[in-house]
Amino acid sequence: MTPDEIFNFLLSPKNFAETMLKVDDRYVKLDPWQVEYLASRRKLTSILKSRRVGGSWIMSVKMFLRSQMIPRYSGTFISLNREEARGKIDYADELYDSLPSSWKLKRVTRSRDEISFTDYRGRRSVLRSLAGKAPRGRGGDVGISELPHCMNANDIYEGALHVTARSAEHHLTIESTPLGKNGVFHDISTGKYPLFKRFEVPWWVSKALSIDIETAAKEAPLMTTKNRVEKFGTDTLKTIYASMPDRSFMRESELEFSLMDDSAFPVDLLMSCSSAEFGSTIDCSLLYMRVDGVPTNHHFNWLARARRGALYAGFDPGRKKDQAALTIVDLVNGVFEVRMTVSMKNTPFAIQRETLDRLMRMGATKIAMDSTGIGMDMSERMERKYRDAVKGVHFTAGSKTMMVTGAYNLFTAGDIVIPAERDLIGELSSIRESVTDAGNVVYQPIAKDHHADMAWALLLAIESARGAGGALVAGYESISKRSVLQESFNER
Repeated sequence: MTPDEIFNFLLSPKNFAETMLKVDDRYVKLDPWQVEYLASRRKLTSILKSRRVGGSWIMSVKMFLRSQMIPRYSGTFISLNREEARGKIDYADELYDSLPSSWKLKRVTRSRDEISFTDYRGRRSVLRSLAGKAPRGRGGDVGISELPHCMNANDIYEGALHVTARSAEHHLTIESTPLGKNGVFHDISTGKYPLFKRFEVPWWVSKALSIDIETAAKEAPLMTTKNRVEKFGTDTLKTIYASMPDRSFMRESELEFSLMDDSAFPVDLLMSCSSAEFGSTIDCSLLYMRVDGVPTNHHFNWLARARRGALYAGFDPGRKKDQAALTIVDLVNGVFEVRMTVSMKNTPFAIQRETLDRLMRMGATKIAMDSTGIGMDMSERMERKYRDAVKGVHFTAGSKTMMVTGAYNLFTAGDIVIPAERDLIGELSSIRESVTDAGNVVYQPIAKDHHADMAWALLLAIESARGAGGALVAGYESISKRSVLQESFNER
């Protein structure tokens, strides 16, 4: 090819990305919808997508490429928490490193929250990250990930619109999985604001999750979830589908918005008590660590350094089908801060007991644990060993109501801080209130085969501290009563 032919070839965003960019030392290969998104010049774009289809990544690719081509470019990534927002800067850094040297601008700064470049004339372009905050300041592009999961979603959306207001060349992209059938992202995704170019990206149009995206794009929408997973899903996707409830899978992978009206813990309430600035280092507003697997000396040493008050814990045992979930809260000046969550899968009961033993030895005040079914033997042993410090809770309609009541009151009083972590918030919001034929109120996850283990572990941790926080004994209104009170208020 001649130099002119090469230049014209690389003018295509698809050709440039697949020829110049690498991820994990392999050249990028784009899905058809990603090609269309990169080529689009629309000012407003929304991407309603499945998890793991590369939504936030392709948004980062587009903003990175624009930072290399547009002098004095400004781009802001926004996500629900600091860890995820910083991940977009990491994407940009990896893409920059993969470019051939002759195509690179000069990288002049690289922090965890910002990366900037200068061209041959000294003109600076910058990419920044924000955690759950509305953008301010100079205009430019904005990319928002998981908007419905963010605190102050409306403020973030409206702030982003105004940041892009001064130029038709300043773009806004919003990409997320669905959440409830309300809120600004639901409105955008269902066409309320028609100036948005809308992409809908279920799992079956992603090469990472589907074995035949061309055929699936035509046939899968007309099939049941089970049948399309069986016919078009990769082995990994089939494993995911077999390991979660249908309704959860349809929300996370098939763009299905959920009804949230009967949630015991509305998402807005949870987000009002969430910290986007969480992490394991002292510069974080909420000191928090998530542990996947059996906690090690490193994790317990961190917990000993991070604790600021009295530690209370909730434990939901599990063996093969369900994870064993441990949540540790720190009572600091009357406010409960979630300090650590632990998920142990396929872990022998002896190891689970040893983990609780270590927690007690390091000075935990109390542990409440599920004593139902497989938890009965472990809770009896722990109660004998630690007497008043460990309490077994048999899961019944009455005990669940008591735990939900205590936790709900903490949230409404603002006396608890949780990480703005989508998995934990998703589990809490999945706990639904329903009324039996006998008139009894019961609480259970959105699907019977989904146990919301980490959410119940948090509720158990709060229950273990009953009497230590004043908000635990306040009044509680059921979902139905809340609706009646709201209607009465609206009529005034």
